Amino acid sequence: MKYNKKWPRMWKIISLGISILVRIYWYQIRKKPKSVREKLWAKIGQEFRETLFELEGLLIKVGQFLSIRSDLLPGSFVKQLEDLVDHVPPSSWEEIKDVLQKEWEGKIEDKLESIHPTAIASASIGEVYKGYLKDGTCVAIKVQRPAIRSIIQTDFRSLSIIIWIAHHFAPVPKQFVNFKMLFFELKQVIKRELDFHLEMEAALHFRTRFNKFNRLIIPRVFPDLCTSRVLVMEWVEGRKITDVDFLVQSRINREELSVRLLQLFIPQWLEAGIFHADPHAGNVLVKEDGSIVLLDYGMVGEISKKDAANFQDLLQAFLLKNYTLAVKVLMDLGFIHPDANTKKIEMILKEALSIDMALYKEMDLFSVKKELNDLIRSLPIQVPTRFIFFRQILYHDRGNATYD
Repeated sequence: MKYNKKWPRMWKIISLGISILVRIYWYQIRKKPKSVREKLWAKIGQEFRETLFELEGLLIKVGQFLSIRSDLLPGSFVKQLEDLVDHVPPSSWEEIKDVLQKEWEGKIEDKLESIHPTAIASASIGEVYKGYLKDGTCVAIKVQRPAIRSIIQTDFRSLSIIIWIAHHFAPVPKQFVNFKMLFFELKQVIKRELDFHLEMEAALHFRTRFNKFNRLIIPRVFPDLCTSRVLVMEWVEGRKITDVDFLVQSRINREELSVRLLQLFIPQWLEAGIFHADPHAGNVLVKEDGSIVLLDYGMVGEISKKDAANFQDLLQAFLLKNYTLAVKVLMDLGFIHPDANTKKIEMILKEALSIDMALYKEMDLFSVKKELNDLIRSLPIQVPTRFIFFRQILYHDRGNATYD
């Protein structure tokens, strides 16, 4: 991995952050038109993207996280990150072998019949290998990259410095962007992905929750072989759910498949409990018989009982046009800053929700998303991470629905 030494890496990150802040200040001082602002942020986004791939590690995850924060960041910047793919060159087999033997406290041969030394997939935090258990079961073995924890510690230290500078000096109204909260949310997301035990528990939870769901495959987990740095799951073959040619060739009823996808995901988003927060086409597969395969439980969100009740109250408030109640619920959910002008927000909500909803039905999903983003940007709010994942899901599901 490039720049894996502490001080050169920190300097690279901090210097980029300071460069961005200086250019934003310069734009503010010169009072350039909005078109220049968009070009500036597009250029910053491109430079940021290039730096992510140069440094690898945590920063690619940072880029993916920021790509779903269009409620806070300029659209031209976010656009540069929207299709960011977390793929980096794999570690050497000797390094991976060392991790496995340390985690399993013994030789690999004592646990597995065999393992292929070439990675099937390689991302910033983990790599996946194909192997066989002693009983012949084919398994996917996810191994945490050897030096990733120390690299992430360095990156967090660098980002904390940039966040401190941004929090005190960035030319953005403080009530609109809480940089400390943004940094805290980022740390929570990354720390969860670093603990493979949590991913194992999430997979076990989904297997139990959807054990009666028709034609759904959630790979078995092998807890005796799982640690905080190693995850072993059943190997399941499938094709991306966006592979139209495969769906046609296999004579899969696409309308019926769409209904089952909705039945699988909507309860996750509307009921108390955890939900799969990364359902892109690589994690949602389909088999020849139409069975859905759901993979990768490293990124999950959670809806508490209180949140679920609040969403019910919010829906009721909108239906009854009780905007005072709606603002109160949004504040309880953490969307609105305590010092925000609630009367102003009530007025904006009233205006926005007075639009004929029939118009939305005639708009495509991207247009609706733009309308929602414009509404969000007009309010002094910051969407908590546990809810911002809904936008990521919406974006992915648009891709998953292109076969319809």
